Amino acid sequence: MGRPGENYIRNLPLQRKLMVIIMLCCGVTLMAASLFFVAREVKVLYRAQQEDLLSFADMIGKNVASALVFNDPASAQETIRPLIVKKSILAAYVVSRDGHLFARHVAPQADVGSLALEKLPREAAPAEILKAVDRIREEVRGSILTGRASLVKPIYVDSDQVGTVVIHASTTGFLNSLRWTVLATLLFMTVAFVAAYIFSAWLQQMVSAPLLKLLAVMKEVSGSKNFAIRAQRPSSDEIGLLYDGFNEMLCEIEERNQILRQRQAHLQQLAHYDPLTRLPNRTLFYDRLAQALFHADRAKEVIAVIFIDLDHFKDVNDTLGHRTGDLLLVEVANRLSTVVRSCDTVARLGGDEFTVFAQNIDCAHNASIVAEKLHCLFAAPFRLGASEIYVTASIGITLFPNDGKTVDELLMNADIAMYHAKSCGKNVFKLFDKRMNEHASERVTLISDLRSAIEREEFALQYQPKVDLLSGKVTSVEALVRWMHPRLGLLAPDRFIRLTEESGMIVELTDWVLRSACLQAKAWREAGLPPVRVAVNISPYHFQRQDVKRSVCSALAATALDPSLLEVEITESALMQNDEYTCRVLGELREMGITVSVDDFGTGYSSLSYLHRFPINTLKIDRTFILNMMKSSEDQAIVTAIIAMAKSLKMQIVAEGVETVDQLEMLKGEGCHQIQGFLVSRPVNAEHVTQFFNDDNHLRQHGSNPAGPPGAFPSAATR
Repeated sequence: MGRPGENYIRNLPLQRKLMVIIMLCCGVTLMAASLFFVAREVKVLYRAQQEDLLSFADMIGKNVASALVFNDPASAQETIRPLIVKKSILAAYVVSRDGHLFARHVAPQADVGSLALEKLPREAAPAEILKAVDRIREEVRGSILTGRASLVKPIYVDSDQVGTVVIHASTTGFLNSLRWTVLATLLFMTVAFVAAYIFSAWLQQMVSAPLLKLLAVMKEVSGSKNFAIRAQRPSSDEIGLLYDGFNEMLCEIEERNQILRQRQAHLQQLAHYDPLTRLPNRTLFYDRLAQALFHADRAKEVIAVIFIDLDHFKDVNDTLGHRTGDLLLVEVANRLSTVVRSCDTVARLGGDEFTVFAQNIDCAHNASIVAEKLHCLFAAPFRLGASEIYVTASIGITLFPNDGKTVDELLMNADIAMYHAKSCGKNVFKLFDKRMNEHASERVTLISDLRSAIEREEFALQYQPKVDLLSGKVTSVEALVRWMHPRLGLLAPDRFIRLTEESGMIVELTDWVLRSACLQAKAWREAGLPPVRVAVNISPYHFQRQDVKRSVCSALAATALDPSLLEVEITESALMQNDEYTCRVLGELREMGITVSVDDFGTGYSSLSYLHRFPINTLKIDRTFILNMMKSSEDQAIVTAIIAMAKSLKMQIVAEGVETVDQLEMLKGEGCHQIQGFLVSRPVNAEHVTQFFNDDNHLRQHGSNPAGPPGAFPSAATR
């Protein structure tokens, strides 16, 4: 039960309720507006009073400043004398910095007994005067309703305080203005309230009369059960619409039922279909696949579940915008729908991920045929308005019941197969194999182990020398990281580097390799060994984070290594990601004396016009070209072109992956400067690499003649 007051208002007739509501709203509005107006007027009057006092204080301070400096009380007194004409000023004082009352003015109408400085005796000490000024300063923020306002303002000459101005002013004018404002506000409220009462009586009659009439008609219909009776519409406003609603109530019920059914169908559509592509969504796909698996299990049939993920879809969104990306998803959905049978289902799980399940497949070969058809859909470009886009897809396939018997298991394995397709270069399809699952489990385990590998000091560095082809001497060594896994043993970088990049731990690992390699190079020099540069690969993630120089300088500072003994190697892809930042930071590293090399060159197809902009010392030819150049004329032509391009840019050339004497001789004939590979040495520990720190010809054992120039060896055309 409500309170008695609430029950009383609730039981009032409609006319009284409307009167109460209207008067209450008007009264609150008038009260709030009046309070706001009075408060604003008080603020304006108070601010005007304070600004007036402040302007007087500034004027006095500027005029008596020189008198204070030159100790001229008479001049100061003459300065404040014109204040007599200002009736609101009760008193004004100028106090020197040392506490002497330098000048004063007291109006005849001032109450001398209430002024702090007037209470002091004429021979008051400076300390007493300064103490009185401090009391006035503390009272400045007091209420102005007491009839007096005070202001204390220091006087400065060239940022040096030479005195203080004290002003007492009457607030009589302020209080009189405030009284008139309050009286005018009360008068306005009274008149407005009376007008509101008259208007509310007329307004409630306009509202309540038609409603009471409608109530009478409703009672008549209810009593007579004659639903043919209609109420006469009184107006075209909301009350008239209420009359129309009453008259059309029965028809409205039927229409609302129809609308309700339509809304239920729409909700069903939203719940089970993707709003962008109109394909079944995850929920409907799971439901259909679960039913298909149930029937396939009873009929001993095979179902293929196909997982499709677009390659580089993020690049489309980033370069052409999300609107174009959405159009692309719609076109992909349309193409996928053209190759599936009526008994199959194609769905969009989310993002750029699509799934298909095909029934009655019989064998893996038929599943591959379906995947090939889906793969061929991406051969033709997608026309999106004025743009023509080529997009590929990576596809993973699982089969029921061989690869899984539940929806989640099949989709998980199809996803694993799809990621395996991406790791194989993308734009391919792969059938799920149980070894993929083992690989995925191992991948998750390795990522977990990576997080503590650096703390447990499980990483180690090995070094592979680079040999000059003319002298046969070692010019530098490349630091290569290895993982001494406690369970799997020694792991090469190809087993874990990609995982560190995906998990974001590559930055921490690169920093560790930099510090460790620099520390080892410092130890070799302190041991009296000849100076040999140590090369360290810098992760492209450092270039994305734009902290390359910080990491390198931090490692050099921590190890006190001479920058000339450090060589940084970057990949060609990192070189081309952010060319402005990369060009600047590589130039700064070269100015420090650090050697800059481009690793795996040839895979990114950098042009001559592009390369010459970067401060690069060395190009390292990718090992795939070296391994195949004896069997492939195309790879040999690429190696020859890279060497010629580097020479034209006055860069050093290092050939990676040299394993045979034939490769060595061909590289000499082409004019290559240095080699690196198993022909000279496999990567070895720091203790064993010191055997290369001498002046021996490390190519003599391979029958090489180091004395002659590169042109003295037979070229590839004459051998």
